Amino acid sequence: MSKLLIIAYVIISILIFVTYNHLENYINDPYITVIAECGLCNKLQVLLSYLYKANKEGKKLQIYWNISEECPDKYEKLFKAIDNVDIKYSYLTKTNYANNIKNYIYDFKTYWNHEKSNFIKENYYLLLKPLPEIQNEIDNTKLQLGENYIACHIRRTDALKHRDYKKHIKNDTEYINFINQYPKDLKIYIATDCRNTQKKFINLYNDRIIYKKIENNNNLRQTSMQDAVKDIYICVGATYFMKSVGSFSDTIMILRNKQ
Repeated sequence: MSKLLIIAYVIISILIFVTYNHLENYINDPYITVIAECGLCNKLQVLLSYLYKANKEGKKLQIYWNISEECPDKYEKLFKAIDNVDIKYSYLTKTNYANNIKNYIYDFKTYWNHEKSNFIKENYYLLLKPLPEIQNEIDNTKLQLGENYIACHIRRTDALKHRDYKKHIKNDTEYINFINQYPKDLKIYIATDCRNTQKKFINLYNDRIIYKKIENNNNLRQTSMQDAVKDIYICVGATYFMKSVGSFSDTIMILRNKQ
């Protein structure tokens, strides 16, 4: 047997051994362990898609919810608990996961894209229930807006620096034109984490805008994560809605389709 064949045989044997052991560990592990990173709705995509996978396989989902500048709050400060989900909190960087978490999956898009139609069809997004104090704010704001209202998600702040998103960002004029095509007696809700954007639309539409004032700050997100959850569900309830780019608006559109 030639030296090259021997080397190839050894490499293949090692690969088979490693794959078999990894598969055996996965099968015997009662948990699916997954890392959730980036913004709130990216984390929710990971949580719900892998919960669907865990339920299919008769396992429990263990999710490491990364605390970061993009999403600085814990799940439990935003939503009610979901059955079969064990959430842990992580401040690790991607390079440190392997040294601290066993048998984890780091998957930002693959499984979400593969199973998207299935877990959305199975109404997994309806498992998300805002905490009572956030739901009260949602309900009170919707009362002020009335039965029919206009809502826009205007993404600015982080998206302006995002290499994949910045070329797809709608300008303010597009949102203004969208609003202006509907009756002028309708109230307006602007879902944004950008103070300058909020001020511009308040100046344009005055008392038609129902809002919570964004205070001056230097954070990447200029509103709280509780405000973000409120924004999602108020946009879901709008009669007319204009989306932005990214998973936040995608989540709104999924929930609007479930009404």
